[in-house]
Amino acid sequence: MNFSQILAQYINRAVEVYLPNQTPFGRLRSVGSESFVVEVQNGSYVTPTELVTILIDNVQGVRVINELNL
Repeated sequence: MNFSQILAQYINRAVEVYLPNQTPFGRLRSVGSESFVVEVQNGSYVTPTELVTILIDNVQGVRVINELNL
């Protein structure tokens, strides 16, 4: 089982992603072989959420949050 297969088990769960220059937090929406998508809060009243595609090669770690309500 590789990283993307393990991560796919947590779709629709809250995750915190550790990247070299940022730590996006949001709900895991989809996982592919080379990237995954996280729905993050962007703080705007016009667009309350934003979909962010993260390349797996850039990930230093992922923390799955037990809390399902963001």
